Amino acid sequence: MTGATLASSGGQMRLDPSSLPARWSVEVDEKGRQAQEASLYMDDGGIVMKRRLSGLPLTLSLPFEAFQGVAVRLATDADGDLTAHVELHHHDPALSVPLTVTRNMEIAAADWQGWSDRLHLPMLLIERDGAAEQVGPRASVEIGAPVPRRSHGATASRRPRFLMRRKVGQTGEMPVLRGCREIISYE
Repeated sequence: MTGATLASSGGQMRLDPSSLPARWSVEVDEKGRQAQEASLYMDDGGIVMKRRLSGLPLTLSLPFEAFQGVAVRLATDADGDLTAHVELHHHDPALSVPLTVTRNMEIAAADWQGWSDRLHLPMLLIERDGAAEQVGPRASVEIGAPVPRRSHGATASRRPRFLMRRKVGQTGEMPVLRGCREIISYE
């Protein structure tokens, strides 16, 4: 594991937002299936996830833009203690990536903010029903109606500006010149 520190007690883990690239492995538990181990690699470009899907090896390369944000989810464990899970939240739960699992709420809050700043993703709070809600100021810009382009309707029937000084050609019979000799110089 590079850049990641895995706490040895009680299934806690912590990846430091300031030390990338990082390699680590986690157990992925899909709905109704047995937990499988997934190998993860993260650098400034995104995440590479290696795992098995229906027995076949699968490698996924995900940019950070594929994730909805950095989410924190609070849960109580078997002992009744409160545990914070900081993760990269994806709309497909099987692709969400855990970053920090800890009982220390100060560390969880610092990592939540740190990962959000590092990856330029919004901070999300996972409610008990599983809905993700954005926390803090929204980073959206309102876009109004586009400014109309200059109107050319008034001058559309006129000739273009560079043709204004040219005279209109005349149609009719063209004069034919006769009796001219060809002048050729050989010197």
